[in-house]
Amino acid sequence: MMISVIIANHNGEEHLDRCLGSLGRPGSEIEIIVVDNASSDGSLDLIAGRFPGVRVLPQPDNLGFAAANNIGAEEAKGDALLLLNNDAWLEPGALGLLADRLESDQRIGLVAPSLRYPDGRHQFSWSPARGVLGEALQRLRNGFEACSWVHGTLARGLGGLAGRTWYTAACVLIRSRAYRQIGGFDTSFFMYFEDVDLCIRLEEAGWRLVQESKAKVTHAGGFRRNATVDDLYRPSQLLHYRVHRPAWEARLMERRLRRRFGDADVERWSGIGEGR
Repeated sequence: MMISVIIANHNGEEHLDRCLGSLGRPGSEIEIIVVDNASSDGSLDLIAGRFPGVRVLPQPDNLGFAAANNIGAEEAKGDALLLLNNDAWLEPGALGLLADRLESDQRIGLVAPSLRYPDGRHQFSWSPARGVLGEALQRLRNGFEACSWVHGTLARGLGGLAGRTWYTAACVLIRSRAYRQIGGFDTSFFMYFEDVDLCIRLEEAGWRLVQESKAKVTHAGGFRRNATVDDLYRPSQLLHYRVHRPAWEARLMERRLRRRFGDADVERWSGIGEGR
């Protein structure tokens, strides 16, 4: 199986060296594609100097995570696509474990690893379905992220009450045929919720989504809410509710956001989502 690694990058120099270094040398069984969203740091110089075998697709503007991955997928030759954040890196053997799991069942469309923070703490790699109940369950488990039990079978069972779980695109291996069948990411989601949407559409197309817990990936990121993040997160959240959730849930979420942030912000975020 040939694997195409796709990394969407925007000013990711801080972790990019370790990210690319964890993949080994490109060759007949692996190609590495970095789609650079108009970086202004030293990312491109780093790649040229240390990783000459990596293919770089520079973009004139920051097109967002979803669009960058779609651009990479259009150029990819692999049977599978490893979507990898620029601030994540594979632990030894992880890629082989993910590939073996994907090849074990032709019905599998996506395989996710276990995620860790750089200090070794557990990081969420899956979440309950994004809806009113799912977001409530997520808030309940947020405080227990470092505990192993909240990532296991019992937690998955509880999370299933909200619907099908989904996997974060910080690192996932996707069968190329499955990705192209559904048209890749929906670029209406500039950032956030694009992976939720992708997982929903993969399952609707009949593909299985699984986790290979033995495959370990370190992810320096993770969700940290602030005003800047809200301006990216909230438009996608509102769009997700409009597209995938019942109308009453969409109205309830909008009312909650209006109480928390005010009418002006919600109108602005709704306009961003509708204008994509």
